[in-house]
This record gives sequence, structure tokens and C-alpha cells, in this order.
Amino acid sequence: MSDPISVVRAFCDLMQQRDSEALRPFFADDAVYQNTGMPACAGVGEILKDLARQFAAFPDSYAYEVVNAASAGEVVLTERLDMIRTPSGVQGVPVMGAFVVRDGRIVRWTDYWDTRLPGKMIQGEDVSSLVPAKY
Repeated sequence: MSDPISVVRAFCDLMQQRDSEALRPFFADDAVYQNTGMPACAGVGEILKDLARQFAAFPDSYAYEVVNAASAGEVVLTERLDMIRTPSGVQGVPVMGAFVVRDGRIVRWTDYWDTRLPGKMIQGEDVSSLVPAKY
């Protein structure tokens, strides 16, 4: 599976297992991952460490629901809902992701999202007006 959009979809599907080591084959050794507004993780080891931290922060729910995906060459753009458990149940944090896939591996992954939104969700705040409606 080296088609970039297939690689990214398979990667996103595997996120629900919350097993960072299972994701290792998707990354090039020198891959870079960054949530905007936070420092980048450089190298597959640092990326997996950060993902393990995220999974631990949400131990009973963590999945990516891909709403839309588009690709042009080696670049894949995703519109996702990254699912987390909150006091009112599992909710999706809207995320736009940009992936660069070369030779079947992710070499660059950048996510763009409101970094304050999950905190509001976890505190039980009504964020329905802040999250795009599904279409």
C-alpha cells in the first residue's frame, strides 16, 4: 500500500487501537509531526513517544473519524474528528491534517486545530456551537 491517501486512511483507522508501536511502520525514520502551536516531534521515536502520551491522556477513547480526505501527489489533506471521552460522552475535536507520504511512509504530518477546545470539552462545557455540523 503506497498510494498516499490509502496510507493515511489506514493510519487514521489504526489510531483507535491506541498502540503507538503499531503505528511505527507508517513513519519514515526522520519523519516530523507537529500540532500547530506546539513544538514539532522529529524522528519516529519522538513521534511515537508523543502519541503514547496522547493515548494515556485519553485512555478509554481515542479514534480518528475521517470526514473528508483529498490528495494531490504525495500530499494528503484530512478533515477529521479526533474522538475523545468527555463528561457528556465521546465527542469529536475538529482537526485538519496535512500529511506528506513518500515511498509509502509518512514523512511530515501537521495537524491544525483549536488547542483549547479539548479542555473545554473535558470540563463539560457546551461546545456544540464551536464544532462544525456533520453534513
